[in-house]
Amino acid sequence: MNPRIDEAALLAARAAGPNPPPLDRLKAAAEYAIERTGAPQLILFGSAARGEFTPESDFDFLAVAPLKLPGAAGKPERLEHPTTGDDIHVLLADVATIEAKRWIVGTVFCEAMSQGRTVGTIRPVGQVKGGMTLVKTQRDPGGEVDPMVKKTMEELTEAPVYAKHARTWFESADFLAGKPEPEWPVVCKHLQESSERALKAFHIGHRAEVVHIHAMREAWEKAEELGERFPVEKNDRLLDEMTLYGGSEGYGTPSRWDPKDLAEQFRPIAEALVEHAERRVPELVAEHERKRHGGPTSAT
Repeated sequence: MNPRIDEAALLAARAAGPNPPPLDRLKAAAEYAIERTGAPQLILFGSAARGEFTPESDFDFLAVAPLKLPGAAGKPERLEHPTTGDDIHVLLADVATIEAKRWIVGTVFCEAMSQGRTVGTIRPVGQVKGGMTLVKTQRDPGGEVDPMVKKTMEELTEAPVYAKHARTWFESADFLAGKPEPEWPVVCKHLQESSERALKAFHIGHRAEVVHIHAMREAWEKAEELGERFPVEKNDRLLDEMTLYGGSEGYGTPSRWDPKDLAEQFRPIAEALVEHAERRVPELVAEHERKRHGGPTSAT
């Protein structure tokens, strides 16, 4: 069976940073890894996915095995491509193992699922239909979103509460950053919590469902679709990196971006979101109340 490598996914995966691997070598490595393992899904992670590839780098892949495939328990394998000579490291693991460990900071599974991206699938007869992937990394299209994600319609009165909590988390981040030896991953976590709550305050204020995920870019774009215009420019890379802290446990460092630099670059964005929420959310609540009681409304 010929490997099914998604060249668009390869391009997206290697575009994460300033030093992506050569596309021809990446494709050759992915094809060889998926051919050798026979796994229905292949995830690229490590330096090649982060865009930090050097002449000494190897290619790291997580091969996702079907649940009942014997031996799929996280066994690493080192390969050498017969043509390019590239070193290829393949970790074979089943879905249950990956899902159980994907949020445990410091494990290779957390790294692969937070920084990696699916680059190839095949269709083993009787195991996977239609070339579907078995798990989604945070960088795969759709990320954490699936039909089973909890969605709620919050009461309008919750919008100011979310905005207030956003301010609390933001002030906590500033307090922690001002300590003699700041724990920068914790500061990032608090900035992420602050911004996520501010964005969801807009969702509630516009009477939209709250999707209980941490995807910052999606939350921002949803607020824009609802009519919000923020006083700060959207930075997709920063939002994606901060999203990783939303899913972290123990305030670890799921992103390879230096947490101090990330916190310092993201702080102005978080502050702008919090201030905008404090100003706009009361207006949205008042506007809704006027509509509900049949009074005159003002333009947004």
